[in-house]
Amino acid sequence: MDCNPEQIFAYLDTIYSAPNNQLRVEAYERIEAFLQQLQSVQQLASVLSACQSDVQRNFGLHCLQCFLRNIWNCTTLEDKHQFKTMVFSLVANPDWTKHESLCKVIVELVKREWPQHWPAFVPEMQELSKQNVAPVLSVFLRLSEDVFEFQNVPQQRRKDIMAGLNENVDAIFGIVYNCLVTNVQTYVAMEDALLIRMLVQLLPLPHVCYDSSEAVLLFFEQKVKTLESNTYVELVTNTNILQAVAGCLAQLQKQDTVSNFEDNFSQRLCQIVCCIGQHLVSKLITNSPIVFNALKLLLSVVKNEHVLSLVEPSLPALLDGCRLAQLRNGLPSETGHACSGYSQVQFDSDDDYALFFATLRSEACLALQAITQAWPVAVATHLLETLSKDTAALSNQDPAAPLAARSPIVVHWDGLANHCEAVLARLPTCLDSGGVDPASSDRVRDGAKAATDALLNAAPVCQPQLRTCLLTALTAFLPFLASDRGLTLRAVQCVFNTLRDTPGSRNRAQREMRKHAVVCLLRLCKTWPDGVLPLLNEYCTEVTQLCQLDQLSVFESASLIESVVLLSNHLPELSSRRATIEGIMLTTMEQWLAPDLSGALSDPARFLRAIGLDRPTVDSVANFQAGRIQLHQCLMTIYNAVRSCSAPTDGHASPVAELAGRAWPNLLRFAHCLHCLHTPAMRALFHPDYSRVFDLDNCQKCQIMGIPYSRKRAEDGEAESAGKTPIQKMHTFLTEAHSTVLRAIAHTYKSVPDIVDDWQLAEHLASESDLPHLPDLLLTDVIRSLSSVAVRDRPAVTGELAGHFCRRLLDHTLARLNERWTAFAANSNDNDNNCGDADGEGDGDGDADLSDEVISEQCLRRLSRAFLDLLHCLLLCGRTGGGGLNQGTAASAMDSSSTLPVPLVEREPQLAAGVLTCLYEAIAWPDGPASQRAAVWAGPVTRQLAGQLAADSDAPRRLLMQVLRALHQHGASGEAAVACLVQLFLCLYDCFHRADAFRTGLAEWTRQPAAKLEELDSRLGLRPGSRPVAEKTKRDVARRFLESVIGKPLSEQFKLAQNYKNLPPLFKAAWRRKRTEDANGRENLDGIVSLFASVENAAS
Repeated sequence: MDCNPEQIFAYLDTIYSAPNNQLRVEAYERIEAFLQQLQSVQQLASVLSACQSDVQRNFGLHCLQCFLRNIWNCTTLEDKHQFKTMVFSLVANPDWTKHESLCKVIVELVKREWPQHWPAFVPEMQELSKQNVAPVLSVFLRLSEDVFEFQNVPQQRRKDIMAGLNENVDAIFGIVYNCLVTNVQTYVAMEDALLIRMLVQLLPLPHVCYDSSEAVLLFFEQKVKTLESNTYVELVTNTNILQAVAGCLAQLQKQDTVSNFEDNFSQRLCQIVCCIGQHLVSKLITNSPIVFNALKLLLSVVKNEHVLSLVEPSLPALLDGCRLAQLRNGLPSETGHACSGYSQVQFDSDDDYALFFATLRSEACLALQAITQAWPVAVATHLLETLSKDTAALSNQDPAAPLAARSPIVVHWDGLANHCEAVLARLPTCLDSGGVDPASSDRVRDGAKAATDALLNAAPVCQPQLRTCLLTALTAFLPFLASDRGLTLRAVQCVFNTLRDTPGSRNRAQREMRKHAVVCLLRLCKTWPDGVLPLLNEYCTEVTQLCQLDQLSVFESASLIESVVLLSNHLPELSSRRATIEGIMLTTMEQWLAPDLSGALSDPARFLRAIGLDRPTVDSVANFQAGRIQLHQCLMTIYNAVRSCSAPTDGHASPVAELAGRAWPNLLRFAHCLHCLHTPAMRALFHPDYSRVFDLDNCQKCQIMGIPYSRKRAEDGEAESAGKTPIQKMHTFLTEAHSTVLRAIAHTYKSVPDIVDDWQLAEHLASESDLPHLPDLLLTDVIRSLSSVAVRDRPAVTGELAGHFCRRLLDHTLARLNERWTAFAANSNDNDNNCGDADGEGDGDGDADLSDEVISEQCLRRLSRAFLDLLHCLLLCGRTGGGGLNQGTAASAMDSSSTLPVPLVEREPQLAAGVLTCLYEAIAWPDGPASQRAAVWAGPVTRQLAGQLAADSDAPRRLLMQVLRALHQHGASGEAAVACLVQLFLCLYDCFHRADAFRTGLAEWTRQPAAKLEELDSRLGLRPGSRPVAEKTKRDVARRFLESVIGKPLSEQFKLAQNYKNLPPLFKAAWRRKRTEDANGRENLDGIVSLFASVENAAS
C-alpha cells in the first residue's frame, strides 16, 4: 500500500469531487486500507506535516483516532511519548485548534494513559491554559461527559479517571476560575463602544473571526436588557458593526469555494444582523411583529433616521445581491460553476437542490417587497435602469439560433423576470398610497411604460427561452398599462403572435413560452381590461381565428375563450354579456351537442369504440387521437366558461345559465361513460394493448404520496409527441377528462341550480352498478368534487339530495371503507407475525409490490378523509355562515356539556341517524386522524338524537361497543384519538347511564362490578343532588375507569404475558418521611437537626 501523503490526499479529493461513483468507491477503499495499515508514529507525523487544508487536517485527526483505537496498546513507551508530544504541538497551532476533533484525540489519549501512565497531565493542561484556554476547557468538558454522563468507558478505567478528577479538582477548578476572572475583568473595565470596536476589527482576521463573531452576538443579546433605546441605536450606529458584517459577507461571496468553517461563520454573521434588527424592532416600534429574515428585520425600522442612514447608501448593492440570489445557478450537475461544490455535498440531485432554491428565491422576493415598501422610487429606478440595459443587449439575438436551457443569458433573464415580479407586486400600491410625491410617481410610471415598450420590441427577435422570461416580465408590468390603450393592444398582439407563429411540433421551451403568453393574457383580461374592452368585438374575432388553428393545445384554446368570458364580466349590461359568451362558445357548443357525440355519450360501449379503446394502439393513435383532443377541448372550454363567469349581483340568472343547461345532459353522460369503463363488462371490450390503461403512473403516485415529481427529458429539443406512448396518452386523456368533467358538473350545479335534476345526478354519478368498480382514487374525486358543492352550497335542497345522490355515496363508501380497513388490519397483523420469515425470500419485484401497498393504503386514507368531509357537509348544512370545522367549533364539540346545534338533526332526523351510524363506524378504523374527527362530531349528534336512540334498547349498547372497540384499537398509538373517544364515552354515559342494557354491557365489557358503576355515577356528578364536576375531572375519571379497555403500552403487555416478578414497577412511589410529633402536638424535628450536627461541629 502506498503511504505517500500526497497520494492519500489525492484519494481524499476524489471522494469529494469525482463525478463517477465508482471512482469514489475505489478511493474510499484505498483510504480504508491505508488506515488499517497505519502502524508507526512516523507515518502519522508525515501525514500531519503535509496537511494544508481543513479537509486534510480533519483526515489527519481521523488518523490519530484510528491509531489510538487500533494499535495503541502495542506501541512502545518511546512512541507513546512521541505521540503525546506531536498532539500537544498541534494544540499550539491555531489552524488545528479550530477543529473539535483535536480535543477528542486528547480525551481518548487521557482515557488510555491517565492517571497511571501520565501523571503530569493536569500540570501540562495548566501550562497550556495560559496560552490557549479554549481547548483545555473543551478537553475537560468532554472527559467529564464521557465518564460521568455517558459512561462509555470501561468500568475499571472509569473508576480510575473519576479518582484522578476528584484528586485534581482544585487544579481543574483553578483553570476555569482564572479564565472567568480574566475575561470578566477585561469585560468590566472596557466601555461598550470600545469593546465593540475592538471586536469589529477582529472580524476580518481568519484565526479569530468566528470567536469574535460569537462575542459580538453575545454582547448584543445581553446589552439589550440594560441599554436605553437611544443608546442602543447610537451604539449600533457609531461602532460600524453592520458595515463590518456586510464587508465580511462580501468577502465570503467572492470566494470560489466555501468551507464548512466559513459557512458557519457566515451563518453567525447573519445571526448578528438578525439580533440587532430584532432588538431595534422591539425597542423602537410598539407591538411590531418580529420578522425572522435579517433584511426584513432591519427594513422594518428604516423609518428611524439612524438606521436609514446605515442602509440607504448600500441600497444599489443590496438590490443587486437580491437579484443575483434569484439566479438558478450552482446545481450539483454543473461541475464548472463556483457554487456547485457546495451543492454537490449538500444535495443528492438537481431536484433536491430545486426545492432548496425555491425557498431561497421566495426569501429573496419577500426581502425585495420589504425594500420596495421602504424606497419605492429608488427601487423602481434601479430596476428600470437594469432592465433597460439588459433589454438593449437582446437586439443581436437570432430567434432561429438554438439556445440551451442552462445557458448564462437564459439563467440571467429568468432571475431578472422573477426580480421584476417581486418588485412590481408592491410598487403600484406604494405609488398610490400617497407617501410618494406626484412628480416621482409619474416619472416611475413613465419609465415602466418605456420598459414595457422595450420588452415588446425585443420579444419577437428572441429565442423561446428568452421570450418566456420577457413574457413573465411583461405580465408584471401589466398594472402600468391600464391607462395606455396603445401599449395594452400591443401586449395583446404580442401574445397572439406568440401563439400563431410557433410550429405545430413543439419542444419544451416552446410549450413553456406559449403557456406564459396565455397566463399573461388571462391576467390582463381579468384584472386590467380597460385597454381591451372598447375593442371587444375585434378581440373576439381574433380569438375565434386563433381557435380554428390546429396548432393550439387544449389548454391554450380553452384559455383564449376563457379570456373573452373574463372580459365580458366587465360589461355593464347583462344582455351584452350573454351575447358575447354565446358568440364565442358557438363552435364549441355545436361540437358538444353534435348528434354523433351525443349518441356516443349515451351508450358506454359506443363511447368506448369512439375513443379507440377496442383498437390496437397504432390504429387508436392514428384514427382516434384527434377526436379525443376535440372532446377534451370542448369539455375544458365549457368548464372554464362556467367557472369564470361571475354571477350578477341583482339576482338575475347567470349569463352562462342557458349555455350550461344545454351542455348539462352530455356532461352527466360523459361522466357516466367514464365510470362505466371500469366495470368488468366494459373492460372485456378493451383491446389487449389497453389492458393496463388504468394503472397509476409515476406522476400520480407522487401526487398521492405528496412528494415532488419532475418529468425527465433527454434534451430540450424533444418533441411532445415523442414524450408519451399511446397507452400513456390514453391514460392521460381518461384521467384529465374525469377530473375536468367532475369540476364542470360541480360548478354548473353550484351556479345554475334550476337545471339540476337530482335523480339524473344520482343515476349517472352514483350508479349502483358503477360505484363498486370505481377505484378509490376516482371515488375520492367524486366525493370531493361534488358532495361539498351539492350539500354545503345548496342547503335548501339537502333533503332531496340526501335521498338519492348523497345517500348512495354514504351507503357504498361506508361499506367499502369498512371492508378495506378490516382487510388492512388483518394484513398488518400477518405482516407483523411473518416479518422474520421474509428475509432473503423476495424477488426483484419486492420493492414494486411494497410501493403498490403503500399507494393503496394512502388512497384508502384519502378516501376516508373525503368520506368524513361528506358527513361534515351534511351535518353543517343549513348553518348560518357555513364553513369548515374550525378550532373553536372542534373545542366546543369536545366539551361534554356543550349542545352544539347540528342543523341536519333538526331538519332530517332519519338522515342524521344514518350519518351518526357512519361516524361510529369510522371511529374504529385504524386511522388516527379519521377516528378523531369522527369522534368529535359524533358527540353533538348523539346528544340531539338521544331520545330517538333510547327508543331502541339495543342502539346505545351497539354504540358503546363501537367506542370500546375504538379505544382498544387506538389505545397504544393515538393519544389524541383516545382523548376524543373518552369524551365520546362521557357523552354516551351521560345520555344512557340509566338504561339497564347499557349498564349491563358496560359492566360486562370492562369487567367492572356494579359497585364500580355506582361509584362512577357519583364521581361524574350524575346522582341526584350531586355537586357539579369540572369537565377535566370528568375526563380523568372516565380515563381511569376505561384503563382496562384502552390499548396497553408494550412494557405492560410484556409484564402481563411473561409474569416476571422481579421486574421493577413502572412508577415508583415517592418516599415520605414518617411524621413524628412531640408532647405538645408539634412536629418533632430532632432527627433533621441531628443529621447536620456533625456539619455544625466541623464548622465550629
